[in-house]
Amino acid sequence: MNYILIGRIFSVLACILMVVIGYIRHKRTVLLAQNVQLILFTISYAFLGGMAAVVSNIVSLIRNLICLKWNLNTPLKIFFIGFQGVFTYFTTQNTWVDWLPFLAATALTVTLSSKKDLVIKLGCIGSTLCFGIYDFNLRNWLVFSFDVFTFISSWIGVYRILYSSRHADH
Repeated sequence: MNYILIGRIFSVLACILMVVIGYIRHKRTVLLAQNVQLILFTISYAFLGGMAAVVSNIVSLIRNLICLKWNLNTPLKIFFIGFQGVFTYFTTQNTWVDWLPFLAATALTVTLSSKKDLVIKLGCIGSTLCFGIYDFNLRNWLVFSFDVFTFISSWIGVYRILYSSRHADH
């Protein structure tokens, strides 16, 4: 079996989960599902040669595991953003495209400590935009199409959050 096909299989599984995560409203559930997605995408990008995404996904997985156990405070945010920046610098060719997964992870890292599901969902949307551009540049069309679907489902998730908060106020 060739590596591209294996990478695509893991991409499809991760992408299906990624779109579903767009609908999820609550932080803990998003993080748990996202951990599985990160593992699947790490395997996929490793087979497809997207090392910047492998680096980003590994650091994001560690960040999510810590965030599930403890509060993601400012020193931890700075640590993860700095660690990923250094890791990205030394493990990629440092093109502007290589830094998109770093920006995606940074968008999530900055928003994950929020108590508001809406803020976290907006961080997910920013992350999806960065990975959409990354996948477009890799010509990873399958994942790019799911990035678009995830962008849409995440905005539906935003609507659901706003709708439920409006009805809770009445």
